[in-house]
Amino acid sequence: MTQSWLAELADSAAAVAGRARASLVTVDQHGRGVGSGILWSPGWVVTNAHVARTSQLSVRWGDGPAVTARLRAHNSRLDLAALEFEGDAGQPAVIGDSTALRTGEWVFAVGNPWGVAGGVTGGAVIDPAAGPDGAWLALGLHLRPGHSGGAVVNARGEVVGVNAMMNGPDVGLAISSDTVKRFLRKAGLTKNISHLDQAA
Repeated sequence: MTQSWLAELADSAAAVAGRARASLVTVDQHGRGVGSGILWSPGWVVTNAHVARTSQLSVRWGDGPAVTARLRAHNSRLDLAALEFEGDAGQPAVIGDSTALRTGEWVFAVGNPWGVAGGVTGGAVIDPAAGPDGAWLALGLHLRPGHSGGAVVNARGEVVGVNAMMNGPDVGLAISSDTVKRFLRKAGLTKNISHLDQAA
């Protein structure tokens, strides 16, 4: 029997969520809170600056062991941080082009909301170039404490943003992947992190 379009849509959404969760990292500030991060490249995690406010940091995947991470770049204005760790744990994300997002396009946000590992929520893009410099994504989805630093992915499972904050009960704000690429380049990490050879 041919699946209904609704069942096919559900299967596709679940597959996208699964890919996003594969690159999800839990970031522990050891007494100053726990948030999320994205395995941007082997040995490198991108997260929010407010999720990496201390030098005492570790990262882990699922129920796996914690690994010590070093803060290598931090920008409070952009709310971005880059962490380095030793090892090859996790599955690096596929980084997408946030400049190609359209208003109304469906996206998913993954993180650890209220401590629920790998929580996923979905909604439509409200504004793909929000804020005075167009560095933010305004999204019609529910972000909660613990989503911070996790990925926003498009329908292909590509990371197009980093969860940042709630802006009311039905609007979430994220930092665009285009902004993340510029942040990493400015931090001098071009030789360390893949994806930086892509135009941004």
